[in-house]
Amino acid sequence: MKIKRIVITALVLVATLAQAAAPDTLGNSTANLSPYKAQQGGLYLGSLFKLVVGKDTVLQSSTASWVDQSNNTIVTGKMPYVSGTVYAKDIDPDGSVFAVTTDKHYRYFNGNGLPSTPMGEFPVQAGTPAYTYYSAAPGGHDPRTGIPGSDYSSAAAIGVSPYHLEIQVPKNPQYSKTPNPINSLVTGVALTGTVWHIELANASSSNWYNPISILPLDQCWGHPYSQQYHIHGYSWKCFPDQGTEGHSPLFGYALDGFGIYGPRGDDSKEVTNKQLDECHGHVGKVMWDGMPREIYHYHLNSEFPYSIGCFRGRVNYIQALGKTTAHSGHGITPKSANAVSNRPFK
Repeated sequence: MKIKRIVITALVLVATLAQAAAPDTLGNSTANLSPYKAQQGGLYLGSLFKLVVGKDTVLQSSTASWVDQSNNTIVTGKMPYVSGTVYAKDIDPDGSVFAVTTDKHYRYFNGNGLPSTPMGEFPVQAGTPAYTYYSAAPGGHDPRTGIPGSDYSSAAAIGVSPYHLEIQVPKNPQYSKTPNPINSLVTGVALTGTVWHIELANASSSNWYNPISILPLDQCWGHPYSQQYHIHGYSWKCFPDQGTEGHSPLFGYALDGFGIYGPRGDDSKEVTNKQLDECHGHVGKVMWDGMPREIYHYHLNSEFPYSIGCFRGRVNYIQALGKTTAHSGHGITPKSANAVSNRPFK
């Protein structure tokens, strides 16, 4: 199967945004959560992350105005979302380009990284509600220049550019009894043509948080890192064709090859973290390659880490992300660790 997405029309935009209304609250990360332990509601990062994120790091509690300290939740109605509506066509004449192909052993995803859903206006514009937060956050290095030290003035200055998205995952992923840690910023690829990132962000070299607790996102819960757009948190808001009953459909694939599905279980209710394992998934019957199959799969939901907490299958990162993506900062490898150590993870 091959899919090519060009810019969506205004009619499709309205239908897409109407798919899911944001819940009033999202569960925040637990206070003092270690990102190096496989646990329900947590993150399990690999040892390569310790080159950037100290081994004794714990996630901090944000004091942002949209975090309710009394019950440790994200109040979605108080988040100062990044304003503006930008389409892929406004950035690349070809719009959102995304192709999915398969052979006997692998699925291949290629595109320009721009989603078929609308984005906020990046760089974030002065005078808008989100600007105060982005202008106070570190911006890191602009990868387009190739000149060390050519840093952004702040995160507010980071725009969105097309890039060569190249991802390869096993077509028949193998379940591992032991959870596998995450060793890349990218955790999965969405069928809207963009990627998910890990739920980890830093406000300084030593203070790490749930990203959505310290920095607002756009209407589809995305923003750029190193010019590359990606999604976080309540990311299923802008997925089309979600339906309203029964198990949620497939929204994308994790780097280990297992599917990432929406928030509903078989009973039409949102799946909770208590129903999921430490990697944020479970075994159940879903539609897989056009057929119902009992298989492990991940869920998006409204509780931290919202998508992928660790991997149930094994990941070959260079194979999964390709050298271009892996070495652009989306993969934490020995070569790229120094390149990303002075940039915020957002």
